[in-house]
Parts: sequence; structure tokens; C-alpha cells
Amino acid sequence: MKNLRIFSILIVTSLVFYLLRVFIGSPAANENTINLLLTISSIMFGVLVGFFISQLWTRYTEIREHQGVRSSEGVNMIQYASHFFKNKGFEKEFKKLVEKSCIADEAIRWDEGHFEISYYRDIEKSFNKAKPKSSKDLEYFDNLLDSYNAFVASMVKMDTLYKERLFLSQWLMLIGLSVVMFISVLLLNASNFLEQAIVIIFPPIISLALTIIYDLDRLLWGRESVTLEPNQRILEAIGAKRFYLKKNIKFVGKHIKGYRTEDDLSGELKRVYTDILNKRKLESQD
Repeated sequence: MKNLRIFSILIVTSLVFYLLRVFIGSPAANENTINLLLTISSIMFGVLVGFFISQLWTRYTEIREHQGVRSSEGVNMIQYASHFFKNKGFEKEFKKLVEKSCIADEAIRWDEGHFEISYYRDIEKSFNKAKPKSSKDLEYFDNLLDSYNAFVASMVKMDTLYKERLFLSQWLMLIGLSVVMFISVLLLNASNFLEQAIVIIFPPIISLALTIIYDLDRLLWGRESVTLEPNQRILEAIGAKRFYLKKNIKFVGKHIKGYRTEDDLSGELKRVYTDILNKRKLESQD
């Protein structure tokens, strides 16, 4: 789907500029002015694109690493907690709170991590029911606390990284330079094959660069493996069904079956989903 989207952008951009070129013909524009505008805007665009892609790629890799930590520490936490599952009261409370945190994590938008922090903190409340008695119990309990702390810390770090997006002013610079380059290429007096090739090839390259920046900014790259799958592993580790928002199903592999959506939630889990929606509504009104 991702490759088809990129291919479609390239084809559509090329076709649009080809048709515009045919429609405009050979415009009467000062060639030196057009070349100067194209050169200056291209250099500035290249510098900004290189800087933004580098910045966003670093952010993307850090989020991917923290997601790995969150997933592994979450599974470790559940594994250590299972040592105390002979206490059915603890098992029920622990699994319920972990599942609620997963539902909240899936329900939020990628820049709303502050909405789910309380659900992660609530997991700690179940530890009061663990009641370690032997030295072995204490060892497992210490490991449980360590994994829980790392689990929560990775979520808080990711919340900060998710919010580090490009500013509106940065997007305006990129779009403004893109428009200047598009117009310059369109007005270029393409008298030979090389210049005609530039008219067709250059605009799609600009569009592709903007698409890459947009995908990195919105974290659309590897959406399933980076932002969806870690949460599902934790749900599976506590024996719960996977949960996806309906809008995210398009990112889920075809081999994944038997999952839930927001329409299937009920009881406390439904209230968690509703709570996230209410928090979002209140924040938008501020």
C-alpha cells in the first residue's frame, strides 16, 4: 500500500506538470531570472530537506528503540507478575489495569500520551495485593518493580518524542520553496531533451521529498511494527484480545485475525475509551 501510494504521487505529479507544460507552452519569461530563482530555491530546499529528514529520522529511530523497550519490559513485567498469580485477586486486578492501559494507549492520538499516564500509574496499585513472603518472592517482586518503572519511563520518553513535530513555520518554508521551484520549472524554456526531462522529473522528486518528511513527521513509516504491534504483544501476554481502532485496521497485516475494535468494548474498557475522547474534547476547547 505504501509503495502504491508513493508510485501514485510520482505518476500524478508528473502527469499534472506535463499537462500544465503542454497547456502553457513556451512562456515569455526572463530566462536568467527563472534560472536564478530555480538555483536559489533548490539550494535552500535541499538544505532544509536534508536537515529536517535527519532530525525526523533521529526522532523516529529513538521512538522505535523506546517502543522496543516498552514492549520487552511490559512483557517482562507480566512474566514477573505471573509468579504471584496464585493470588487470584492480584492476577485479576493486575491484568485489568494492564489491559486498561493498553486500551488507553491505542485510543489516544500519537501526540496525546499525557492522556494515558494515569492508566499506567494505576498498574502500580495492584502491587499491594502481590504480598511477597519468601526471599524468592522478594526477588521476583523487585524485578517486577524494575520492569514496571522501565515500562512507564519508556512511555513518558516516547510522549515527549511524539510531540517533537515540525512547526507550522517550517512547513510554510518548505511549501513556499516548493511552489517557487514548481513555478520556475514550469516556466523554464525547455528547448532540448535534458530541460524537458527536468520539467517532468524534478517536480515528482520535490513531491517525494515532501512525502518522506510528512511520513516521518506523522510517524506513518512502519506504523504496524513501530506504533501498533508493541501494544498488541502486551495484550496477548495477559491473555487478552488484540485491540485496534477501526481507522488503524488498514495498517494491520492481513494475517491478523480475532481482534477487537472500539465497537466491541464494554464496561470499564468502554469507559476508558470514552474518557480519552472526553479528554480530547476538553483539550480542544481550551
